[in-house]
This record gives sequence, structure tokens and C-alpha cells, in this order.
Amino acid sequence: MTKPDSDDLFSIFRLSTSDLVDQTLVLLKQEENPHYKCRDYLRHGSSSSSSRSRVSAEARAKVARWLADIVDYFSLQRQTVAMAMSYVDIFLSLRNVRAASEARRSVTKFQLLALVCLSIATKSLEVAHLDVETLVTASQGCYCADDIREMEIVVLNALQWRLCAPTSLPIAHRAIALLTKVVPRLANGANKHNSITSCLVEFTRLQIELAVTDYTSSVLRKSSTVAIASILNSMDLLDFDNRERRAFSRAMTDMTGLDIHSIEVVQARQELNEVFDRQSEDVMSRASVSCSSSRSCHTTSSAASTAVSTSASSFASVSYYSRASQRGVDEPMHTDAPSTQRKSSRRSGGSKYALKETHQDDAGNSEIPRASELFQGFGQSRF
Repeated sequence: MTKPDSDDLFSIFRLSTSDLVDQTLVLLKQEENPHYKCRDYLRHGSSSSSSRSRVSAEARAKVARWLADIVDYFSLQRQTVAMAMSYVDIFLSLRNVRAASEARRSVTKFQLLALVCLSIATKSLEVAHLDVETLVTASQGCYCADDIREMEIVVLNALQWRLCAPTSLPIAHRAIALLTKVVPRLANGANKHNSITSCLVEFTRLQIELAVTDYTSSVLRKSSTVAIASILNSMDLLDFDNRERRAFSRAMTDMTGLDIHSIEVVQARQELNEVFDRQSEDVMSRASVSCSSSRSCHTTSSAASTAVSTSASSFASVSYYSRASQRGVDEPMHTDAPSTQRKSSRRSGGSKYALKETHQDDAGNSEIPRASELFQGFGQSRF
């Protein structure tokens, strides 16, 4: 019930250079809007009680992965998780907001915030949205419908209904589209059979999706910095030559003012590599389909085959993370959740466009990805 983001991507590739530049500049301007700024809320958000804070970077990562379980099950966009976590981070960065202070100190409040932000994000990005009953089920009844509705109003008012925070993936898509304009062998980037372009997109997407779970990359780095760093790492994997790198650098600097060699980008590239290294074992074990079988990584030439096969050894699970290549065989990322396969059919309840679906675990019990033992080890919690 959501428009495939691959269709949007290839429509972006067909835009003219001037249109791509205009759209990129708009996103960069949004990025500088003070309403969308984040601060280091884990370090400075709790003053004297910070040492007793139950929310940490690890807790944030667990919540982000849990939200990914939910959107994967309902066949929603991973971009929805990125948007939801951006709302979470912006909200927690607010000073003098009681609910934000409580969420920084309590994992129970923190998870309620994340669940509500996911609901808001689905309403912003998806054709369908998650209804309140589904969210109550996902929380294992820890929150009632009134808790969720009340928190939603608090979040929307605190954010002043400003829900267009720029995230890394839209910036990365436009930067890659610009790259196809200046690198001759990518000139047919709008062609879905251009394997190098497809792999560049998917490797970039994978890093960005992993970065959503990382506090430093999501909160302390600009979205544009993460986008460019992800592209450069992917270009390394695909063995782009120096001439192509220089062409990309000139295009980004001259057309958008972004310095792809800045110290921030260099540091972000290293951080993204570290994020992948920390999560690579889990990523590899969960991959449902190897990169070699993904339609995004089919090759049409021996040169492309060499580049893709070399890169696939490091990113064999790229098809799991790619919304374009998921084909109904994903397993939940959270190991505490029962092993399931996504069901192809949906049934609606309540609102015409509300997603209200369950799945069955190995014992035949109907349920959706839940928060079972999500915060075990993080102090007293209803989870």
C-alpha cells in the first residue's frame, strides 16, 4: 500500500541537472533550519541526573531496530524509520519540555515516544498508517490507546507540526543522480539494468539504514554528511577511478557547495565503516537473499560482474535492507521476536487506510513484532 521507493528513485534520475541541483539545495536549506537541529541530548540532556539515565546509545539502537522490524513486516519503507527516529532525536533535543526530559530518563517513556513517532512518520510518508490498536499490540499492552494518542499530541505540539526534517537518503539519491550526469559509464543511470548504478544505490542505502541505529551518525552528524560519506564508501567498494571521483567532487562543490573531502565527511566515513563492522554478523545472519541473487546486482558485462562480486563479499545482505529488492522473505531483525515470514495479504480495520495485520509465530499464535525483553539489562522497565 506504499509506493515503491525504487519508482521514485528512477524518476529522480530522469530529472535534469538543474532540477536535481535545485532539489538538493532545498534539502540542504532545510537541514540548516533550527527547528530540525539536534543536540547531544544523551550527554547534556539530564544535567545532574545524567548518571542515572536509563536511555543510552545502545537503547536507542535497540528501539530503531525494533521499529525496522515493524515496518518490514508491514512492507513499509525503511525511510519511515529514518523519519521516525529524526522526530525522536529532535524531540529529545528540546529543552524545557517535560515529556522530553522524562523520555531521556526512562526507557519506558522513550519507547512510547519512538512508537508514537513511527505512527506520525507513517502518516507523513505512507499511503497506509499503523492504527492505534496495532501500536498497542506492538508494545505488548504496556501502553493503552489513550497513552499513545496523548503522547502524539505532545510530540506534534513540541515539534510545532514541523514534520519535514531532511534525512540522508533523499540527499543521497539526488547526489547519485548528479553523479550519473558527470560519469559517462553511468549516463544511463535511469535505466534499471545499469548494475553499477544499482549497486551504488543499494550499498549507499544499506549504510544509511544502518546509520539510523547509530547515535553519533544520526544525532551528531548532518544528514548530508552521512549521505556523502555513504556514497564515497560505496564508490570505494565499486572501484570508481580517480577521474570519476574528481568529477563527483567538482560537481558537488560547484553545484551544491558541499565539500566531499571535509573533515566531517572523512570522520563520518570511518564511523559508517565501524557501524557496519559492529552489525555485520547480525546483518549477514539475517540476509534472506544474497546480493548475487538480487535484481539490483545483476550484471550485464564482465567488468560489472567483477566489481559487483568483489563488493558483494562485504555487503552480501544488501538485498535484505533494500526496499527495492525485498520480496516477502524478510525475517525480523530483533532476535527476541518470533521467526516469521511476511504475509502477502493484508486486512484493514478501522480507517480505510489503516494497517491492522497480525502474523503467526512457529506455534501458530498471531502477533506482530513486539518489544519482548527489548530493554532487558537497562534497569527497571515494563519491557
